[in-house]
Amino acid sequence: MNTSVIGLVVVACLAAGLTTWLFRRRAQRRADKADQGGAITFTCLLRHPSRGDRWLRGRVLLGPSTLAWEPRTRSGAGISLPADLRRVGVRSPTAREAIRINGRSRIVECVSPQGKVLLAVMPHDADHLLGALPPGRVGE
Repeated sequence: MNTSVIGLVVVACLAAGLTTWLFRRRAQRRADKADQGGAITFTCLLRHPSRGDRWLRGRVLLGPSTLAWEPRTRSGAGISLPADLRRVGVRSPTAREAIRINGRSRIVECVSPQGKVLLAVMPHDADHLLGALPPGRVGE
């Protein structure tokens, strides 16, 4: 009995370590590709003014002259990032938001002519997104 439990714990620890190593390796490759000027994609959640309080799953395509959002569900079809998108802040999710999205993510608050746009990304991808978005003021 004890031997099987110990074996299970060892296997679980090895699996967790391998998973962590793979995620860090993928993030490092993405950072290296971005530093070399290549196009990268990463997972993102979008809260668009036209969809109210709903978070839409998708991916951000980020390149030297490209910033686009690709929806991953039918509910996000027809939605794109506004042309004049400007960042106004970065924050952690509130307790209420953390129920629907990953609590460790960072929310990039943006303004556009269409209204307030929120983009939720993981911390290791936030720097890439912040570098691509021009700064703005809250009252714009």
